[in-house]
Amino acid sequence: MKLKNEKEIYFMLIIDNDGDYIIPVSKEKIEISDFSGYEIQDINMKKLISLLKETKEDDFFISWEEGKKELYFEQVSEISDYLKEIDNFVDENFNKILWADKENTLSLKLEEIEEDENNLNARLVLNNKYSNFKILNEHLVFRKGIMYMFPDLFLDTSLLIDLNIKINKSDIEIFLSLANNYVNNIEINYLDYKVEEKLELKGIPQLVIDKISQDNSLYLKINILYSSISDDFIRKNNLNEVIIINNLEKKISKCKVDLEKTNEFIDKILKIITRHQKNLGVKYGYFLDEDNLLIIQEKLAKEFVKKDFLQLAGKYKVIGTDKLKKYSIKVVKPRLVGKLKHSIDFLEGELEIEIGEEKFSIADIISTLKKDSYIVLGDGTNAIINKKYIEKLEKVFKIDENKKVKISFFDLPIVDEMINDKILKTEINKRKDFFLGINDLENKKIRLPKINATLRKYQEYGCKWLAYLVKNNLGGCLADDMGLGKTLQAIVLINKIHGKTNKKTLVVMPKSLVYNWESEIKKFSSNLNTGIYYGSNRNLEEIMNAEVILTTYGTVRNDIEKLKKIKFDLVILDESQNIKNINAQTTKAVMLLNSKNRIALSGTPVENNLGELYSLFRFLNPSMFGTAEEFNKFYAVPIHRDNDKDAINELRKKIYPFILRRIKKEVLKDLPDKIEKVVYIEMNKSQKKYYEERRLYYYNMVHENIKVKGFNRSQFYILQALNELRQITSCPEIKNASVISSKKIVVIENIIEAVKNNHKVLVFANYINSIEGICKELEKNNIKHLSMTGATKDRHILVDKFQTDKKYKVFVMTLKTGGVGLNLTAADTIFIYDPWWNKTVENQAVDRAYRLGQDRTVFSYKMILKDTIEEKILKLQETKTQLVESLISDEGAAVKNLDEEDIEFILGS
Repeated sequence: MKLKNEKEIYFMLIIDNDGDYIIPVSKEKIEISDFSGYEIQDINMKKLISLLKETKEDDFFISWEEGKKELYFEQVSEISDYLKEIDNFVDENFNKILWADKENTLSLKLEEIEEDENNLNARLVLNNKYSNFKILNEHLVFRKGIMYMFPDLFLDTSLLIDLNIKINKSDIEIFLSLANNYVNNIEINYLDYKVEEKLELKGIPQLVIDKISQDNSLYLKINILYSSISDDFIRKNNLNEVIIINNLEKKISKCKVDLEKTNEFIDKILKIITRHQKNLGVKYGYFLDEDNLLIIQEKLAKEFVKKDFLQLAGKYKVIGTDKLKKYSIKVVKPRLVGKLKHSIDFLEGELEIEIGEEKFSIADIISTLKKDSYIVLGDGTNAIINKKYIEKLEKVFKIDENKKVKISFFDLPIVDEMINDKILKTEINKRKDFFLGINDLENKKIRLPKINATLRKYQEYGCKWLAYLVKNNLGGCLADDMGLGKTLQAIVLINKIHGKTNKKTLVVMPKSLVYNWESEIKKFSSNLNTGIYYGSNRNLEEIMNAEVILTTYGTVRNDIEKLKKIKFDLVILDESQNIKNINAQTTKAVMLLNSKNRIALSGTPVENNLGELYSLFRFLNPSMFGTAEEFNKFYAVPIHRDNDKDAINELRKKIYPFILRRIKKEVLKDLPDKIEKVVYIEMNKSQKKYYEERRLYYYNMVHENIKVKGFNRSQFYILQALNELRQITSCPEIKNASVISSKKIVVIENIIEAVKNNHKVLVFANYINSIEGICKELEKNNIKHLSMTGATKDRHILVDKFQTDKKYKVFVMTLKTGGVGLNLTAADTIFIYDPWWNKTVENQAVDRAYRLGQDRTVFSYKMILKDTIEEKILKLQETKTQLVESLISDEGAAVKNLDEEDIEFILGS
C-alpha cells in the first residue's frame, strides 16, 4: 500500500469554551487518529504526533465537562516548540498560522473614565496596539492568525482575566502589584507617568487596635505599610515586589520589600511586653497568632499602654486609639486659639492649643509630645493628639525664645484646615487675599501692554498670572510645555514692568538661547533697548544703559561679584533647571543676584528629585521652605522614602499658586494645527574657527575660478563649496575630528526635554554622519530611538514600532527618506536638523506627523547655525523664494540659478 505524504496532515487550532487545543486533520477536515498510513520524516511532526498519542492515552488531559481528551496549550507548554517548525499549522479555515517570536510585549493600560474621577479602566494590550487576543498558555498569545511567543511571560494565566476591569483609584497600587506578580516584565501604561526601578522601599510600622474585649484584653494587630499596601497582603499573595505611585512626581516605582522588617518590629514589641510580664509576675500574659494579631490580657495590657504604647504612637502609625477609653486614654481634637497680627511675610502673635477646658502653649505641646507622646489632662486622662497634626504644628509654626508664634505667608494654604477659631480665622483670611485672587485670575482685569503679536487665550492668562505675582512681590515658575510660548509671555511681562521709566531686567539662560532671545525681543517688542552681556569681549559698562540685559549662567557664575552690585527690577531664569543643584557654584551665584522680582521659565522644573524643587523656590521665594534640612525632613524624605500621601498633598497645595504648567494637549483648542519656529544656535569656538577657515578658503577658490573660467564654468567649485560648508554646520566631526558640533548639543538638550515631557520626536537630517552622531548621543542618554536612511529595508516595521511602542521616543532619519509615504502621527515634535532649502521638501517631511489621524498640535523647529551658510540661505528664502526652492533640491542643476551677487552673499563674511 502506498503511504500518504506527511504534507497531507494539517494540525488545526481549535478554540472552544474549555480552552485551546490541536487536532490533526486531513484536507477534508476529518480528524486523523491513525498515522500508520502516512510516511512521516519531519522530526518535529513525529514529536508532535507522539505527544498527541500520549494525550489520548493519559487521563491528565481530559476535559471533564465534555469527556474530551485533547492536546491543550495550557497543559503542554512544549507544543509550541514543534508547531512553529511545521508548515501545516492552520486555523479552522485552513489559513496558515504565522509566528511572531521576537520583541513581543504585553502591557497593562490604565485609562481615565469621563465623568468618573474615582475609577479607571484597565485592559491588557498586546504590542502596544491590540486588545482583542487570546492567551493560550504561559508562552503564547494568539490573534487573527498570528501566534505571539513570550519567554515565560505568565505565572498564572487563570488570573489574567481579572486585569481587564474597572478599578478604584484608591486601589491602584494593590491592583498593579498583583498584575506585576501575574505577568513577568509587564509594562505599565498610566497617563504620562514614568516607570522606574527602585531597590527597596522602607515601610511604615503600624499598630492597629482591633478591639478591647469584654474581659478587657487588648487585641493589637502589628504590621508594616508599604505606601497603601500592608505586609499581610504582600505575604498572602506571595509578592516579590510592589508597585508604588508617586502622584506628585508622576512616577511609578517597582519596589523590593523586606518582610523581615515585620518580624523585627514584632520582636521589638514582644521584648517590651515580656519585660512588663516579668516585672508583674504574669505567667501567660499574651498570645501572638499566625496573622500577627497580639492578644494581651488586661493587667499586662494596661501596663504596656501606660508605659510604652503612647510613646510608640509618637513614632509609628497607630489606628483605633478611640477604643482605648477603657484604659483612660482618649484621642482629642485640639483647637488653636489666640491673636495674630500682620508683618511683611508673616502672621505673628500668641497662640495656644485648647483641649477641652484646658489651654497649653504650642511650644509646650510640641516639647511634651516629643518626649511622652501624650498630654496628661487635669482629670488624669492621657490625651493623644494625631501625629500628623503635631508634625504640622512643628512644620508651620515657628516659635521664638519668648514663645511668640510666627506663620509664614506661604503656609496659609495648609494651615487653614487647622484653624477653627472664628476670630483667628478672620485674621488669617485677611492675608489670604493673594491666594483667593490667583484662583480668580480668569475674571480679573489686568491691563497687558501691546506687543507685535496676538496672544492666545492661555498665553494671555499666563501673562496675567506673571503680572499678578510681580504685583505681589512674589516669584513663580512658568512651566509650560516646550513650544507654548514661554519666551513670548515673559516678554509681555518685561514690557509691563518697563512701562515705567528707568527699569532694568536681567535674563539668564544657556548660551545656546542668547540669540533666540535677541531675535524674539526684536520680533515682538523692538522698542525694548536690549544688550548682550556674554562672550570673551563682554563689557558691563557698555550695556548698562540697556533696559534688558541678556546673559548666560556661566557668565553669572564668573562675574557675580560685578553683577550682584546692580539692582534689577526683574531677573528671569530661562531653562531654570540649570540651578537644580543647590550646592553648585552656578546656583549659589544666581541666588546672589539683587532683584525686586524673580521669575523662572522651564519646561522641566523638576527632573529627578524634590531637591531641585527646593533649589528653584530658594531662588523664587527664599523664605518659602526654610532650610534645606527642614525641607528634607518635612517633604523630601517622607515622599521619597515612604511615599507619604499627606506630605505629597501638602507640598502640592503649597507650590500650586507659584507654578503654572500647561501641556500641549490641554490647550489644543487654542492652538493652530502646526507651529513652526526657527532656533538660532551659536557656534562654539573650535567650530567657528574651523568654519571661518574653510569659508575663506572657498571664498577665494570660487572667486579665482570665476575670474579664470567664468561664472558658468565654475558650477562644480560652487557646489563643492556649498556642500562642504553645509557639512561643517551639520557634522563637522567628519571633516575635523577635534571639532564638536554645537548644533548637536542643542538638539540633544531639546530632545531630552521633549522626551521628559512625554512627547515623541522626529529628527530630519541630510547627512548619514549627522544621524549616527545624534543616535550615539541618544544612547548615552538612555533614550530609546530608531533610525532610518535610504538604505534601510523593512521601513514599515520601524514605522509600526515608533507608532505603537511607547518605549521608542525618537525617530531619526534623512529628510528625503522621511519625505515620502510615511505615517508618523505618534510624533508631535519635529527638529529639522540641517534644513533643506527647498521648502516643499521640508513641508513634506513635517507632514509625516501633521496629517490625518494627528490629534495634537505639531511643533516644528528649524535648527539654524548662526553666522553660517544656513543663516544666509534662510535670508535668501525671504527674498528669492523660487531660487531657494530649487537651490539644493537638485544639488547640481540648481546652482545655475545663483548669480555672482548671491555667491558673494553666501560665501562672504
